[in-house]
Amino acid sequence: MKHSIFAMAALMSSGQVLATNIDVYDSGYQSSYFCLDQQLYNGVPKYCGATGTYTYKHIPVAVEKNSNHFEVFSNNENGNLVTYLVKNYNEKVKVHTEYNWNDPHTNAVVDVDKDGYVYVQLSSRGLGHKYRSGHLYKSTAPYGTDFQKLKGAPNHGDFNQSYPQLHLDHSANRLAIFTRYEYVGTSSVRTLWVDNNGTERKLVEGGHYAVSDTNDDGEFYVAYNYHPNFNLDRRANIHVIRSNTLNPTVWYNIKGEKLTLPLLENDPRTLVYNSEAKGTYIYMKDIVAEEKGTAGGVRILFTESTSFDPTKGSRYVKDMNIKSANNIQINTLTATNHNYSAATYLTDKWGWHVQGALVNGNNGKPYFGGDINYFSDTRTGWKLDNTTKGNFTYIRKVRGSGYKAVGSKGTVDLPSNNTQVRIEVK
Repeated sequence: MKHSIFAMAALMSSGQVLATNIDVYDSGYQSSYFCLDQQLYNGVPKYCGATGTYTYKHIPVAVEKNSNHFEVFSNNENGNLVTYLVKNYNEKVKVHTEYNWNDPHTNAVVDVDKDGYVYVQLSSRGLGHKYRSGHLYKSTAPYGTDFQKLKGAPNHGDFNQSYPQLHLDHSANRLAIFTRYEYVGTSSVRTLWVDNNGTERKLVEGGHYAVSDTNDDGEFYVAYNYHPNFNLDRRANIHVIRSNTLNPTVWYNIKGEKLTLPLLENDPRTLVYNSEAKGTYIYMKDIVAEEKGTAGGVRILFTESTSFDPTKGSRYVKDMNIKSANNIQINTLTATNHNYSAATYLTDKWGWHVQGALVNGNNGKPYFGGDINYFSDTRTGWKLDNTTKGNFTYIRKVRGSGYKAVGSKGTVDLPSNNTQVRIEVK
């Protein structure tokens, strides 16, 4: 099923003409639904809805390379959570079944290495009282859909990497950012790590909810926040660290100062945005490390909110453009209805430059999701170009492809009617 909306072309300041048809293709593949009904606010769950492409800290969930398209999503089947990979839109392959489980925190990521091998990594669920091992699969042939298991319980060892973020294209080895849950007494502490070809190194004590990106120059950026006093409902501040894909053992702040690892939580040397002083909450959505030749910077897309309660407060989607330590610009795109509602950058095919963003509109309910709004980055501000109606969630850009994204479609009213969708701005 396809929905198409036409708008006039938007003339970019660079002289490029960017059309703004928003085409949404419904794959018909049923995808997962999850409701955190253990945490209610005025009778409303903290979050609830379609979660096939959950979460923004799983990077990437779709990738294109050498004319091959791969995407992963989850579905609830008979009390189990099943991970599927789809190649070139029509070849659907079951990769993994997590039995007696419905939590999309174990959703997968997919990436393709320099030799064409496809990797699918399922996140671990790091909470001590409901722990699940992660899993790592590799295709048996370049661009193939037959997989061998490399890591993960029960027969390939425990694989404790939550919120995995794979960066295989710009690295000679396996390169990943992930979170690990550690405990101080009875309090869980999220710590941030890098995996360099199987060697794990802790980056930050208390760093959490990270997003990361690399570029053709080998630049490697990670943005993250932290939980004041271990309070998981408090998501404060934005920190940025950088490294190089050839040597991800050495890290710097945006001033170029070398950092000693692991960093303490909320280290002032890496702080680029202080929301804690304002009493606001930060929900990280996306990051793009623009190429230096584009006159761009490091772009961070986030929602800033006055409350973690979905029935209270106001929230806005914002873009941070870090051109240098002394030149950080923040622009507001739009108000949004929920802290977990969608926002993702769209770039050119090579990921060199941010061209626009897809952001959820208000669905009129205290639940994440809604219409798809396309905003173009005019370099003098953000401009709303078009909207397509519906209830879409967890919209995620496709790595290696220009102006494409994937997402989930569905509502809290019909939990068994969610599907995997593809989105393209033309």
